[in-house]
Formats: sequence, C-alpha cells, structure tokens
Amino acid sequence: MTRVLILVSGLVAALLQASAVHAEPFARIRGVDDDALRERLYAVIGDQTSTPAGPREASDRAVTAADRVTRALRSEGYYAARVETVQNDNPLRPTIRVRTGALYGFSTITLDFPNLTRAPARTAAEEAFTLQSGDPVSAEAVILAERNVVTVLQERGYPDARALDREIIVDHAVETATGAFQFDAGAFARFGALRIAPESALRASVIARLAPFEQGEPVTRSEIGEYTSRLRALPGVASAAVTLGEPTGAESRAIVIDVEAGPRHVLELGAGYSTSDGPGIEGELTRNNLYRGAETLTLSARLAQIDSVAGIRLDIPHWRQYAQTLTFNLQAEAERTDAYDRDAITTSVGLTRELSPQLAVSLGLLAETARIDEAATTLATHSGALNLVAGSLGVVWDTRDDALDPHDGYRLEGVVEPALLLDTGVATFYKGVVRASAYHSFGDRWVLAGRAALGTILNADAAEIPADRRFYAGGGGSARGFDFQALSPVGPTGAPFGGVSLLELSGELRWRYSPRLGFAGFVDAAAAGGNPDPDFSALRAGIGAGIRYYTGFGPVRLDVATPLDRRDGETPVQIYISIGQSF
Repeated sequence: MTRVLILVSGLVAALLQASAVHAEPFARIRGVDDDALRERLYAVIGDQTSTPAGPREASDRAVTAADRVTRALRSEGYYAARVETVQNDNPLRPTIRVRTGALYGFSTITLDFPNLTRAPARTAAEEAFTLQSGDPVSAEAVILAERNVVTVLQERGYPDARALDREIIVDHAVETATGAFQFDAGAFARFGALRIAPESALRASVIARLAPFEQGEPVTRSEIGEYTSRLRALPGVASAAVTLGEPTGAESRAIVIDVEAGPRHVLELGAGYSTSDGPGIEGELTRNNLYRGAETLTLSARLAQIDSVAGIRLDIPHWRQYAQTLTFNLQAEAERTDAYDRDAITTSVGLTRELSPQLAVSLGLLAETARIDEAATTLATHSGALNLVAGSLGVVWDTRDDALDPHDGYRLEGVVEPALLLDTGVATFYKGVVRASAYHSFGDRWVLAGRAALGTILNADAAEIPADRRFYAGGGGSARGFDFQALSPVGPTGAPFGGVSLLELSGELRWRYSPRLGFAGFVDAAAAGGNPDPDFSALRAGIGAGIRYYTGFGPVRLDVATPLDRRDGETPVQIYISIGQSF
C-alpha cells in the first residue's frame, strides 16, 4: 500500500504542475497599494489573449484599461479617482497609473414605503436594507440592499413588491453622498384556491398534494418557485408554470397552474465491456405518467456474460404525501460466475422518504426463490433450491453536484439487511454495507475523487449463507486490474467461494482536457475476507489510467488497469469500457 500512496502522490504533483499557467494582464496597474482592490481591478480589465502588435496597439489597450478602471472605481465609491496611461520601459506592455482619491460614503440614507401599512412588514424591510450612514457608495452594495428589501417583502405576503427609482446625490465638496430609496410593496395577498388548466397532464389531486403551502397563508415568492420546481421535476412532465391570478380586491389570489406532458415513452440503451467481466448490453423502456399521477412503469433487460436480467418496476412518486416514493419490482435473473450459477425470481416492495434534498431513508421487503449451484467444493453449503425473505433499512446522504459526473460533494450510504433463509430449516443472518464517495474540484479542470466501502455479515459463517449473498471483490465495479471475484476467499478447489467481510478503496484524479475529452489516473484496492471484521492486510491494489469522452448525458469511459503486485496466472492488463464515471 505504501507504493500505492507514492504513485498517487507523484501523479497528483505532476499533473498539477503541468496545469500551472501564468496569464499576462491586459494592462499593468501602478499606484494601488490595497492588495484586494488591486486584484479586483485586474479582474475588471482582464487578461490579454495576445501580445500587442506594436506600440500603437499597446497604447490603445492602456486607454481601454483606464476607462474600465475608472468606471469600476466609481462603482465602488471612488468618485474622485484619476486614472491615466503612462509610458513603460517596454513599449509593448500597456500600463496605467491610478490615484484613487477619497472613498465616498453615505452621509444620510432615507427609505420610503408609501403604501406599506403593516408595521411588522415595514420593520422587517427596513432591517433588511443593509446600507447605513458611513458605508461606501458602492453600486453593488446599493443593488444588494434593494434586492434584500424586495425579497423580504415578497416573503411576507407582498408578491408584487419592487424597488422604485433611487436618488443618490454626490457632494464632492465634502466627499460624501445622500441616498433616498423608495419601494412599492403592492397589495398584500394570501394563497387562494388552485386554478388548474383542464388540459394539465396530471390529476388535480396529485397537483394539490405537491403544494408547499396551505390556502389562506400569506403569499411568498419562494413557495411559488418551490411549487414550480416540484411539478417540473416529476417524470413525464415537460414543463410547468405556477403563477398568481390577478388581484380581485380581496386579499386572496388564485394560484394558476398549467402542466404540460412530456414524452409518454422513453427508451434508453447502454453497453459496456471489460476483459474481466465480459461484454454486456442493457435497455429500459419507460412508460411515463401511467395513470396521470406521474407514475412510471419500466421494463428493463440486461444481457451480459456474468448476469442477465429481465424485470418490471412500478414507481409511484409522492405516494400519500410529498417526497415519498413507493416502488414495486419483479425480476428474473441468471448469473454465471466462477463461484456459482444462479437462476432466481425476485419480487420486492420499497418505500423511500426524502427528509431533505440531501437526506433520504428507505425501507424494503424482498422475497426470492432461486436455484444455486456452486463450483465444485467439499464444503456443505446452502445450495440447490432456496427460498429467502429479506428486509432492508437504508439511509443516503448525498451532496454531489452531478450524479453521473460529480465534481464536488460527497455521498454516504448505509444499508442493513436482515435475512431469513428457508431451506431444510430456518436460518437467519444480517448483512450490512457502508459506502462513501467524496469529490473535490481544483479550478474548472481537475477533480480528485475517492471511494470506500465496508461490509460485514453477522450470525452465520460463509458456508451457511447462499453463495450470491456472500461478499466478493475484484473486477470493474470493485478493483480494476483484477478478474471478477479474484480478490475473494477461495474454496478447496481454488474457485472463488466468497466471504463475510468486504473492504474496497479507490482514488482517482480526473483532468478535463477539453469540453469533450478528459483523462484520469486511478488506484483501486479491495479484499473480501472470511471473518466478519474487514482485513486491511489482505488488500491488493491495481493502478491504471483512462480516457473520458464527455457527451450530453455523461462521460463514456475507457480504463486500462494492471495489478501492482501481479502474481502467476493473473492477467497483466484489464480493459473496461462503460458509460459514466467509475464512481
């Protein structure tokens, strides 16, 4: 593992050094001692894309830079600033000299709300105005203060609030300014009845269930925006609009809703290949908005060397209440691995509850009947015709910015599965898995990604657990560079047998070379063990590099990997082709 860390550190250092660039500013600035102000001014004038063709062009660039800096200084409150072009030892390097002068501040500020009669709303609006006497006359600060006032009013029942013309008078004699700000609050309003367009794609009861407010509550713009987002996020919805009806003289305002249906049927196809897992193709046909309740019925199939699956799934979003999804699933599966052959029919039901945009919990129940034939072994195991019932309790905390190609954030997932095996008798075991991945971007082109997984099975030895429920390690979804299941405990005949613990670690450095092309370097390590406690000493690692071709739906990935400590009989190079990042 020490060699792994050394290799990864060297790769990171080399790539970061190769990415270092030093841009030449459009013009040089003299006379500004304030480091923060100087950096802001350089940001305003920007960087040059080419060297001036001659002294004349350099002089023109200096004039342009002086104009930009003058306007920028005035916007920050330097109304007496003087900016001039100067000669430089290098005639091709545009240079300007800046004398900022005094920073003008507000001497007095007055706020006027001519039609705002509710005292609490007026007090809140006045407190939201962030400018005070003595503050710099900054255009950005003025706009922000006005926006804060409008936002507060729109969140307190005044959806039509707006800022009127402001009056700022600069007095150069005393180097200060006076500011007078006026706001039109508009009429106070409460949420009224829903007015749903007759041709809306969804049933009225479904639309009403998604409302984040109750009728009679004061109108808030944020809740209107949230309502719109909820409707637009539904599967099978192309667009949704939530607007306020015109004022009628009373406080109540109708909520006008129009939802347009998207494509009724969606077909998705995918394919992948690896030298360890073999080729595979898969497809999904989804029927959206099955009963005008945003339900989705999905027919799926996968044909692969290791496992082939055919299934049907029904998802009912926002079942009985918002952010709660009920799922029914039925599938037939055939697995052909070095460890076992399995043919199974599985049915399951699950309920997922989103507690926040990042946090979700799930509860599930599964029933399975299967035929499992293990590789030749002298051990007495649970094989042949088996029936199993399992529950699941899971939690996911996900802050990633993109599920297919994350740049920042992390994802934590934990699942506990108590299982009841019905064979010649009744046996129970408990399976738990914790997975974590984290992402950190450096600028626009670099992403450092890491992944870890820990798993354990309690209350049973490996031989007492069906072969497909044991842990296996190695292969494209575990540790690249090794054959599928190759990093697992083996049986008496040398075939993979599986274990009761799992440990996986991965690190990847991704470089976006261009909008379409990227590269990656990675290290994967994994081990499945025969004891419930993960065995760090059993870890074996593979290292590799890959190419990413970025499409509109996610990157197409080509990875090449090799074991770091290759042993006799192991394939020296493994190749993986798939869609989406490895994790």
